[in-house]
Order: sequence, then C-alpha cells, then structure tokens
Amino acid sequence: MRVAVLPREGAASVITGAVSRMAWAFAIVQMLLVVPVLVETLLRAGRPEAIPLPLALALAQLLLLAVAARIARPWAVLGYLALGAPLCGGFQLAVIAALPGAVPDALFLVNRPAVALIGVGVTATSTLTGIAWVVLGFSVSVVTTGIVSVLAGTPFATGYAPAVFLGSTIAAYSGLALIQRRSRARVPDFDQLEAETQALVEEVSLSRRTSAVVHDTVLNDLAIVMNGPDVLDERTRARLRADLATLTGAEWLTVAHGIRPPDEQDARVRNAIAEIISDFQWRGLTVRISGVSNGINHLDPALVDAMIDGIRAALENVLRHSGASAAEVAFAADDRAVTVMVVDHGDGFDLAAVEAERLGLRESIVRRVVDAGGSVRVWSSPGSGTSVIMAGPIQSIILRDDGGLEQGGRR
Repeated sequence: MRVAVLPREGAASVITGAVSRMAWAFAIVQMLLVVPVLVETLLRAGRPEAIPLPLALALAQLLLLAVAARIARPWAVLGYLALGAPLCGGFQLAVIAALPGAVPDALFLVNRPAVALIGVGVTATSTLTGIAWVVLGFSVSVVTTGIVSVLAGTPFATGYAPAVFLGSTIAAYSGLALIQRRSRARVPDFDQLEAETQALVEEVSLSRRTSAVVHDTVLNDLAIVMNGPDVLDERTRARLRADLATLTGAEWLTVAHGIRPPDEQDARVRNAIAEIISDFQWRGLTVRISGVSNGINHLDPALVDAMIDGIRAALENVLRHSGASAAEVAFAADDRAVTVMVVDHGDGFDLAAVEAERLGLRESIVRRVVDAGGSVRVWSSPGSGTSVIMAGPIQSIILRDDGGLEQGGRR
C-alpha cells in the first residue's frame, strides 16, 4: 500500500525552516525583555520622564518584528531590516541620552534591539540561505550600532550577545545540514529506489516473457518447417499465420520493445497535464512532475476530469496565495487507487481559520473531486506550505507490472 508523504526535498525545507522560526522566536523574546528592563533601569536612575520615547521605539520594532515573522517572506524580512534598523538606532540614542553611562554600564539594555535584528530568515529555505539571512541581519545590526556610536560620541561596543546569537544560529543551520547530508547517505531516495526496482523487475519480466513468446512461436514454427512435409496443410498454415500475427501485434510490441498500446484516456490526461504545466510556467510558477506507475490506470472519466480541474485549481492557489515560485505535482498508484499530490513550500494557512464563505478550496477542489467519487485531503500550516492530496479508485489497469494485458475489467 502506497502512503502519500511530502517529497524528500520538501520535507527537508520544512525541517530547515524550523531553525528560522526558532531565530524569529528568540528575537521576539529579546524585544519583550526590553520593556521591563527599560522601565526598571530608568526608574532606578530617577528618569521616569525619559521612558516614553525609547519605549515607543521598542514597541514599534516589536510590532514590525512580529509582522515580519508572521509573513516570513524575503520582501517582509528586507522591509523589517530597512525599518527596524532606524528604530533600533533611535532606541539606542534615546537610552544613551537618558543614561550617559549606558555604554558600557547598561549595554544589556542598549543592544537588545540590535540582537533582534539578527534573528531573521524565511521559513522554507536551505541551510546556506538561512545562514545568509542571519549574516545579513548581523551586518545591519553592527552597522546600526556603529552609526549610533558616532552620533552619540560613545565607544563602539556591541557586546557579546549579537556574536553569540549569530554563532548559535549558524551552528544550528550547519548541524542540521550535516544531519540531512548523513541521512541522505544512509536513507535512500525511495522514489528513485522504487523506480530503479521497477525497472529491474520489468527487465527480468521482459526477458522471461520474450523467451516464452519466442519459444511458443518462432522455435515451434521452425520445427514445423524443418520436420513437416513439403506442402503444408491448411491447419499448419493457419498456425503459422497466427504466430505471425502474435509477433506483429500490440502485445508482442509491448513485450519485446516496451511499446504500450495506444490508450485514449492516458493520452488525454498526459496532454491535459502538459497544457496545465505550460500555462503556469508562462505565468511564473515552476511546476515539477514526479512519481511512478505500474501501468495505464483507468479511472471513471468524470473523476479524471475532476482531478485534472483540481490540479489546476490547486496550482492556481499556489500562484495567487502561497508566495512560492515553485510547486510539485506527484503521482502515485497501487492496484486500488491513483493519488495526486500538489505540494508547495509557501506561506501556508490555518485550515481552521478559513471562513465558510470562502468557497474556493471547498468548491474548486474538494467538492468537485468528492462528487465524482474521489477523496481529498488538505494539509497546511502557516509558514510550512500546503499539500493537497487527491485520490480516486482505479476501475481497470490495461498494462500491469507483469506485462500482461487486461481488457478493462473492473477490479
């Protein structure tokens, strides 16, 4: 029984994105710590009147940080760095003006917003891209602190926290990359392994079936010609004509040359999928196709149309709402059902939060496939992409993995 799972690289991206979310969470914690520490420090110094300005700047950076962490797309991260750096610099200048000895005496308070600039990234990413984002955040943080030290006339001091945060995040990404690399070496790519195994099985089956056909036709016919009379009777000639028809027919072409007999539904599905992919490629969405099949699987025509429309609708949602530039359409089949998975690594969404009046997903995919006799499952969460899984029962298989032809009977 085939189990639908996320593609290997897609799963790796989801896991790697967890490090990015961890960095965002740490940055938010840093900004939350600013509020009580700021209020307590200025009250102890007898400067309560100086609280509102740095507090407002800190809260503005915290709000900006929360929005960027929620979206976690490149444009949102760059926007946070562009707007968060001035807020961070303004906070540092306000604290230094209120507490002339803040550097280095209250450095913990001064550099919290600078640390919060480092914990940036996108949720679905590679380890190298994740490291590049935190290095960019660290660079912005250091430049901001340097500008503040020049404007305030104070010694340049970032403290240990930014460097420690940078080193810890890089170590997390690097460790995860090493684990993934070792896992790839130890755990095979099951899709590739299945394809190679299937090819080997078909090669062995081809040899066996070819030998059987040759034995039943060519060798027997040669024996008849060699041992038979000079003039062949009608029965013998009929036998030779039947053997010749076998060797030139669709079954022998399939056995000897791997040429599948033409199938109208299979050709229509392939053409429809090719048209969909071409359309979305032109519109800027890269679509990858993967999966293997043991033969030509026949589904109810209405279900075929519904699943094709469901693929198009799912890819339309990816293009319009996910923020992703690529998606994967994976096909799988066993002797009972065909499964199609449309996967993206974009923004994702909370299924429970989808309002009832938003009928796009329910009407364009779920109801359409279910009404035609199939089933649909949707998996998604904010920041982790979306997977739409459609399945439909097989009516017949005209070319099975043993190479035999089945005449379209219901299974």
